[in-house]
Amino acid sequence: MLGNVSLEQATVEDAGQLAEISKRAFHSDIHVMAPSKGADASAREGGGPIGYDSPEFQTRMMRVCRYYKMIYDEQIVGGLIASRRRHGHYELERIFVDPKYHNRGIGTEAMKGVFTLFPDAKIWTLGTPEWNVRTKHFYEKLGFVQIGWTKDEPAWNGRYYQKSMDPHQRYKTMKISELTSGMRGVEVEAKILEISEPRHVRSRTTDEPLRVANAIITDETGTIKLALWNEQIKQVKISDRIRINSGYITSFRGEKQLNAGKYGPLIILL
Repeated sequence: MLGNVSLEQATVEDAGQLAEISKRAFHSDIHVMAPSKGADASAREGGGPIGYDSPEFQTRMMRVCRYYKMIYDEQIVGGLIASRRRHGHYELERIFVDPKYHNRGIGTEAMKGVFTLFPDAKIWTLGTPEWNVRTKHFYEKLGFVQIGWTKDEPAWNGRYYQKSMDPHQRYKTMKISELTSGMRGVEVEAKILEISEPRHVRSRTTDEPLRVANAIITDETGTIKLALWNEQIKQVKISDRIRINSGYITSFRGEKQLNAGKYGPLIILL
């Protein structure tokens, strides 16, 4: 119990109620400059991220992430979704509180609670839209510091935040020299040296048309080729410092290649 707020593991039976609360919470973002309907894929009816109003999405996230319901005065008033990126690194995927219960410190107490649930965490990270002044204030009050931008939405950029749980112990990402073929869950920070012209290919699994460009990235230990797919190509430029959070390593004709992966953003560091 955290003051008057507790976190409990969400169950399938909670999915419908959590979807309704999520819908109300994200629709309330219209008061903090949410993009208008139709502006982009995340601004559908009233505004909200993918699956925000879907019970099926809540159920799926319960299977693949750590999904908690917030209990206040014996009522479910919100949800919090977290995931483990790598040993010591956790990501806040989503947090929402019913607008009827805003400004009572419930979100703050829930965040403090989830920090205690994962004592092995060295850092927590998250992304939030640049237009959302409410979440900016909320996360910075909790000690999160913006370390970069994401550019995977066409209409706006995302702020990417990190919180170090022990300011005296720096979290270390992988080095390029350590990367070997077959690795997954790769976290690396590097500078872009080159970007090739995009070329058109077809997916081996779906046969859909794709665009791909090869970037050469470097850190103090070496260089590696990074595959940029479709919209990723426009997100970065030469000399950008980037972080890959959920990459994987393949090999072609004996040459290692880093792929950014589908489940982590491409972050342009400040």
